[in-house]
Amino acid sequence: MFNIGIIGCGTMSARMADAIKGDPDMRIAGVASRDRNKGKKFAKAHCEDAKVYTGYEKLAAAKDIDLIYIATPNTCHYENAITCIKEHKNVLIEKPFAMSKAEADSIFTEAKNRGIFVCEGMWPNFMPLHKKIKEWIDGGRIGSVSYINANLGYDLSEVKRLYDPVLGGGAYLDLGVYTTNLALSFMGDNINVSRVFARRLSTGCDRDTTYILETEDGSIMANFYVTMAAATDKNGAIIGEKGKIVITNINNYRRIELLTADDELIEACDAEGEFYEGLVCEMRACMKAIQKGRIQCTEMPWQRTAQIARINDTVRAMM
Repeated sequence: MFNIGIIGCGTMSARMADAIKGDPDMRIAGVASRDRNKGKKFAKAHCEDAKVYTGYEKLAAAKDIDLIYIATPNTCHYENAITCIKEHKNVLIEKPFAMSKAEADSIFTEAKNRGIFVCEGMWPNFMPLHKKIKEWIDGGRIGSVSYINANLGYDLSEVKRLYDPVLGGGAYLDLGVYTTNLALSFMGDNINVSRVFARRLSTGCDRDTTYILETEDGSIMANFYVTMAAATDKNGAIIGEKGKIVITNINNYRRIELLTADDELIEACDAEGEFYEGLVCEMRACMKAIQKGRIQCTEMPWQRTAQIARINDTVRAMM
């Protein structure tokens, strides 16, 4: 049995615990919170057999944990990850991985020195439809990619941490990492930020951000919009010289369509499984990598996380 520990008892932790509840090969063995009552309440609701730890350090030091899932506020990821790695615990860190590329690089250095597995929880990359898109593109079904566009927006007005810069709030850090990951997945790593426009809240956090990425040779451009003030359609398109791929819900693929340049449908694939099945795919990939003695996942290698962090730094600096 693969034993998972959870640091942080928020929404994403609840989704993860619920998603993997029925998997016969893994279980939530421990939950850590600064507030013991909160930890007990979380365990009762989502993983009744899990041991509750008061304080993250105690879970990090536990002997019967194979991987720790970190889903604390954005600005805490770095500190929590380093604590776990120094206790020789493998970690899956919820996006955004860290608050800067410098923090990301430091996490990777600590992990590499100890031979510890580390992965960013960029769950779309673990979904079957993401792999199908890559198959279509690599197979030349739409020709050379020339343009990508996508939007991602939710009404998150009740999520207080997103309005607090101390907690790493703002639309881009929570949502823009998905659109940036989409670009890197299908444009390659040699991407630069060319334009950024953001509308800021009184706290300084961005409510909406529009930004443009381009490859260094200018052959591919990507245009993205993210917002935490409204629910958008969350769709995207990858456009090539011979056709296009239309994506329904870019951060939790529901359907992908392969079309000709004249919008004639050639092929379509729908998501299988439950709505949060991608979290199961993500955790199973981490489990398999660890069991094989690897310190990275092929679906979300350290290089990809480092590139996202680099672009994050630039986008935020240009707001």
